[in-house]
Amino acid sequence: MRSLTDLMRSPDGREFLRSSGVYVDAQEFKDRLRAPARTKLADSLDSEGRKLICSGQQLYVDYRQSVLSKILTLKEFEQDPEFLPFFLWVDTDRSGSDNLITKFAWPKPSKKGPVRIAPSKTRDIESRYVRLDPSQLRSAIDKLGTHLRESGVHREGAKLKYQKLRAIFIQEKPEILSRFNYRVSSFLLENHLGYFPRSVILSETLNRGLLADEINLLLNNINGVVRVFNESVHSHLALGIDPKVEPRKADYLPLFYSCDVDDQRLRLHHKVEGDDHFAVGRCRCGEEYRFFLGTKILSIEQIARTDRWSVDVLLPAFLNNLVSGLVAGRSSGLYMMVINEVLRQVLGVSPVPILLPAELEHLASSPEITDSLLYDYFNTEEQAPTPTRSLRMPEPHPSSMETRS
Repeated sequence: MRSLTDLMRSPDGREFLRSSGVYVDAQEFKDRLRAPARTKLADSLDSEGRKLICSGQQLYVDYRQSVLSKILTLKEFEQDPEFLPFFLWVDTDRSGSDNLITKFAWPKPSKKGPVRIAPSKTRDIESRYVRLDPSQLRSAIDKLGTHLRESGVHREGAKLKYQKLRAIFIQEKPEILSRFNYRVSSFLLENHLGYFPRSVILSETLNRGLLADEINLLLNNINGVVRVFNESVHSHLALGIDPKVEPRKADYLPLFYSCDVDDQRLRLHHKVEGDDHFAVGRCRCGEEYRFFLGTKILSIEQIARTDRWSVDVLLPAFLNNLVSGLVAGRSSGLYMMVINEVLRQVLGVSPVPILLPAELEHLASSPEITDSLLYDYFNTEEQAPTPTRSLRMPEPHPSSMETRS
């Protein structure tokens, strides 16, 4: 199977990407940017007519270069007053969906395993609902300190850097995983890259109803969505390209719900009874959920009132009409091409241009390279951080992030 990097490195691969609305050349991407089709998100960001460029990622405790390349790409757009770049931090994925949500990329795992910051039994709970144990956070940062002392490597200024980072980990009261990772992320990015992008939290965006109209549009075309999504997945596979997503079943909905009893994240499924449509799901604890979607016209209104719902990989489809362009990563650059076919064929919508950071083509995959923001933070000579402009729209400072236990 050809990866995104394979496509970026070959002329025919780049042409295939371009035909799907995915660009490697930043100027070509810029030339295709237009004002958002709908202004709801732009108005909430006080965009003042600027073109919105969005990228995003789950909230991690450590980051690899592939993610940093997206953030640094946004930084380049900061220099042009025509654009308003922002980063969408995803706090609605399972905490076990990616190792870096709860584990350090560096130091490398020892015989006792990787350094963890969250209990292992929380893998199926969204990061916004995972409560951290202060003793485990203290243990994690202490393990990092032990590694720094025993590595035998002289790192200029490492002691002071460690003390600054450790202050975030030393907590008197339990903290929520998403809030904690947001604080660590902002600290590392500001102190190492000198740049923390204008930030939006996904759960807050969902709970404010900013994506509701886009989700409702897709729900009212769900049968066509499933058909075209699956056709596109199979067509990519036939071309030897890994689409990074699996075909969807007939009862598919792009919605999840977090159980009221144990916070476990469960997928909701489409059920039709006569003329009535429902989103239904059953938690492993036995709790069952049933939300009325409507009859002739479907809506997430009943689910949205709970503030405990979330969306799946179709998120870029819900953002499409609200932004001018998207900056993708190694996986999203592939599955966004599948989503673009759904937008074109089912919803009759023109996909916004997608940019792949040029660095993705050149990122080293050698096991000798330590791909970790934490590693770079401690192993790079400290420089004065570049002042970061203040955030103008919901600045998601941890204290403002809506989280329920």
